[in-house]
Amino acid sequence: MNADTPPNNGRRSDASAQPRNWLQPFLLLSLQQWQSHGYELMQRLSVFGFEALDPGSVYRTLRQLERDGLVSSDWDTNSSNGPARRVYSLTASGETYLQGWASALRGYQSMLDSFFKSYPTDAGDHHRDQ
Repeated sequence: MNADTPPNNGRRSDASAQPRNWLQPFLLLSLQQWQSHGYELMQRLSVFGFEALDPGSVYRTLRQLERDGLVSSDWDTNSSNGPARRVYSLTASGETYLQGWASALRGYQSMLDSFFKSYPTDAGDHHRDQ
């Protein structure tokens, strides 16, 4: 380890800024706008910054949301572009759950705004100069 590299003291050296369960509200928001199949949802999620998603994680989350009654699904057999696909829709319970998430995310946004008001914009440069 060189002098410029701080020790990690047994802690994780990289910060994970995208909590795993944040996938839920973004899926629900996407479904609020339009019913979709899994692949299309993954494309929509990339717009929100979910770039390297494991398709298995998305489908597992969708199945859990369906078990929880927050989304429903039906098979679309009318597609001339290939095999039948499962199309997901937001339920009334999912809409209520999404409203709760939106409220919580507003709180996080306020917290993050406070964090970045206090965090110096040149902190990364300052750390490297020491």
